[in-house]
Amino acid sequence: MEGRFRDNEDETITDTLTGLMWQESYAYPETGNYISWYEANEYIKELNANKLGGYSDWRLPSRLEIQSLYEIAHPFESRGRTFTLHIDPVFEFSYGSCFWTSRTRLSAALGFEFDVGDIHWYPQGSLSGTVRAVRLHSDPSILVDSSWTGLAMEAG
Repeated sequence: MEGRFRDNEDETITDTLTGLMWQESYAYPETGNYISWYEANEYIKELNANKLGGYSDWRLPSRLEIQSLYEIAHPFESRGRTFTLHIDPVFEFSYGSCFWTSRTRLSAALGFEFDVGDIHWYPQGSLSGTVRAVRLHSDPSILVDSSWTGLAMEAG
């Protein structure tokens, strides 16, 4: 049985559930630092200029898109300790658990934290996050269980 995520062998991962294509790596292991939301956008521009996986339409994920990668329990070892970072091990993960999203409000941007599954607003200029680029678009309704919205219809 094939899993939800397919390694495309070109530094990208396809999510067969949502249809989204994700960057296998992310900014933190490449830069060694947390970056600002502005730097995250510059990082994406570089991915597009270098045509990661042969594509130049990479972008910051929406809140729902990045949250769709959150999984309840995946252990991760670093420096002799085991952590639970809640993402499928097909994705590279070294350090840096807060990921920038495309969602902004005034001078803040929304970050999603894979260590605890929480979202927070951070100043766009703060060195608070990292970024995993995404491409393509998904129907947001497949990212939300219909029973959560109260719109679930009884099968008849």
